[in-house]
Amino acid sequence: MKSKNIVILYLILSLIFVFGIALHLNKYSYSGYYTDKIINWLWLGMTIFMIIRFWKRKMIKVYFVLLLATVILSILPMMIPFFAMVYYFSTFDDYQQIQLNNNYRLERTRPGALYKPQIYIYKKEGILEKKVYKTPYSEVTETVLQTSSVNDMEGEKVPIQLAKLVKVSEDSIGIEYQIRNKKQVFYHKKDLD
Repeated sequence: MKSKNIVILYLILSLIFVFGIALHLNKYSYSGYYTDKIINWLWLGMTIFMIIRFWKRKMIKVYFVLLLATVILSILPMMIPFFAMVYYFSTFDDYQQIQLNNNYRLERTRPGALYKPQIYIYKKEGILEKKVYKTPYSEVTETVLQTSSVNDMEGEKVPIQLAKLVKVSEDSIGIEYQIRNKKQVFYHKKDLD
């Protein structure tokens, strides 16, 4: 493959990657759980390839220093931006993904190092999907188990055995959860900013 074609391919992949970040910041993502992860890792792999292949060029050396500086600077403020990048690239602390129907999927995840586990409900919109509901997982476990005695550390490890979509209205979505062999319908309210 010619160098020009490789650069064009990398630029296209970089645009898709940056667009994915912009979508993420606006509570959207590419449709499907692994789509963003695959794009992220393809971009990272292609970036390493580009740096190695074109290392003799001054522009690539500057680009490498900028990328390295971005990572190092993200570590300085308590590593919060760095961990945000780690969570965006990885499946770390993504506990469960459940497809509710063709339009909705549920994800039980910890969105960042300083967060407690959350339930996110995504709605498919063509090739994109949007986070439409967010609820702390502890609220779901308290409702289903009908107790508040489950502590946070124990509660985040309790898996969802089954989740069924029951009702979708304009401002809420009802999902029947089965946790520890107990079933209960939980209504997620639209409260995303």
